[in-house]
Amino acid sequence: MMRIGSVKPIVLGAIFTAVLLLANSIAWSAEQDGKSLFEKRCMACHQLPNPDEPPPEGWEQRLQGMAPLARLKEDQKEDVLEYLLAHSQQSARAAALQEDKLLFEEKCSGCHTLDRVFLEPLTAESRRHVVKNMQELIGTGWITDEDVENILVYLDAAVAEGSAKYAAQAAESLTANATVETIFRTRCSACHSLERVYAMLGKNEESQNLAYTHTVSRMRNKAPQWMTDEEAAEIINYLRSLN
Repeated sequence: MMRIGSVKPIVLGAIFTAVLLLANSIAWSAEQDGKSLFEKRCMACHQLPNPDEPPPEGWEQRLQGMAPLARLKEDQKEDVLEYLLAHSQQSARAAALQEDKLLFEEKCSGCHTLDRVFLEPLTAESRRHVVKNMQELIGTGWITDEDVENILVYLDAAVAEGSAKYAAQAAESLTANATVETIFRTRCSACHSLERVYAMLGKNEESQNLAYTHTVSRMRNKAPQWMTDEEAAEIINYLRSLN
């Protein structure tokens, strides 16, 4: 049997290196996807790059030089590249959606509250009709054709989440002992200013009472998750009492 002491240092070094490579190979084989490969291999040598910020030359070109240093096989390199490209695309979409959200808030909040958009359940076709109608009323100087498309992109992505949020608020925003004035102010100010309501006061009482009933009922039908039948009846009676 060969004694350890008789083995030359260079041979021991080679054995140690081989064992280390084998251990690394076994550990790396457990990596399941591009994300874990990217995090483990890249961080071994330097600070982990931000997957949201592609290098100037692009991820594909960067990996051409880095893959050999990280000992990435060809299929592993493809997995890492797929992860980085997908991550970058998601980040870019999120940034673009945030810009569209700011555009929506700027262009659409001048005439009504933004809550109104989410309280009233509309189809994608109906949303396009409404936004185009707003463009015609205000003019293309304020809402351009490009603005229309960007606003609709945001609404298509956000309306489901927004509607759910406001539906939850509707269930929680009023206490059981809320006054009828509080109910009126909370429910009716979500879609428009209350000045519109107060401007209707003082007119012919009989026709005005009919108008209140018609308007509140119409608002109730537009956003049934925001106003209950009982609240609608209380608001109508409250408005009649103001005449």
